[in-house]
Amino acid sequence: MKKPQFPLPKRGKRRVQRRPAATNTYVPVPYVRHGQPTTKNKAHRQRWGRSVQMFMALRGRRLIERLQKDQVLPNWEGHTCPRCSTGSLGSLKYFKEKKVWAYRCSHRHCHKMLQPHDYHPIFFLGAGNSQTKLHEQAAVLYAAVAGVSSQAAHLVLDMDHKPVEKDITYGGNWEDAEVDEVDIGKSTDNNIEGDYNTKWEQWGGLVQRGCPSSLRLFKLEPKLTKKRAPGPGPIRKRDWKGIGMKLLANSKVVLHSDGAKAYKLKIPEVIHCNVVHQTKKVKINGKVHWIKPHYTKVYKVKLPNGNLLSVKSGTQIIDRNQALTRKIRSAQFTYWFRYGNMWKATGTMLDFLWNNS
Repeated sequence: MKKPQFPLPKRGKRRVQRRPAATNTYVPVPYVRHGQPTTKNKAHRQRWGRSVQMFMALRGRRLIERLQKDQVLPNWEGHTCPRCSTGSLGSLKYFKEKKVWAYRCSHRHCHKMLQPHDYHPIFFLGAGNSQTKLHEQAAVLYAAVAGVSSQAAHLVLDMDHKPVEKDITYGGNWEDAEVDEVDIGKSTDNNIEGDYNTKWEQWGGLVQRGCPSSLRLFKLEPKLTKKRAPGPGPIRKRDWKGIGMKLLANSKVVLHSDGAKAYKLKIPEVIHCNVVHQTKKVKINGKVHWIKPHYTKVYKVKLPNGNLLSVKSGTQIIDRNQALTRKIRSAQFTYWFRYGNMWKATGTMLDFLWNNS
């Protein structure tokens, strides 16, 4: 028998205990009624079974087999040689003369070696100072999949992008280079007194035509504007002077830009050609004429040695939006698998590309 409560509760509390329990008539309605419901992403509890330390410690066959198990690397054994399209590739072997693990073609007129990450959409080969070892590339890919930003990856892996940029040179034989700037976003600082309290983030880019790896980005410092201003305006002369003199001086290059006045700066051994991106008002014989913009224009420039060179001016390469499309696709892929194992999802995607190529 249950013992009575001691001491006895007060009168009001005793009455509440004697009344029947209230029935709850509330029926919860789910926000997501079909498919996978939205849950809180507890990333600190996820475990993918892989780590940067693991990839940095693996070498040779163990690294290749691990990446093939994760479907990040394809298995070329038994497939047709992509170089001769006739012979078949043998098993993975170590070649002492080259000091690499590779597959070898069986055709007598080919016998070329194919490394496991040849023709890979992400990993790449190299020689000399430009070589990045496979375990380092795998660690970089894992860090990128895990959400490490490009600004922090070099701090984590001790692989800086500055040595690559120092090797980038432009021109040499009057090649074409394009330069342009873009406005990323703005923020209003209410602590600044006056109407001009809006800061803009503006970046510039310089690339040589036909050499995508020569792209260099530099952050600019535009002037403060009003809150409703459409933009900070074009690049300023004080910003372009330091960049242009450092990267293009004495480089024998034909520079293409838009109509910003800062690009008219005289730089040694640089010929400047510009195009017009806006409608201009010009007065001819006292009458106003509106000149339509021309995004490309053929120029005949005279080189210092007296020769004439016909070039097509424009900023079509630096202006294209493929980079934005790639970022959108990357964000979409991250959103698709935000609750799962991103490393396995990346391997599944690469395996799908390998089997359907």
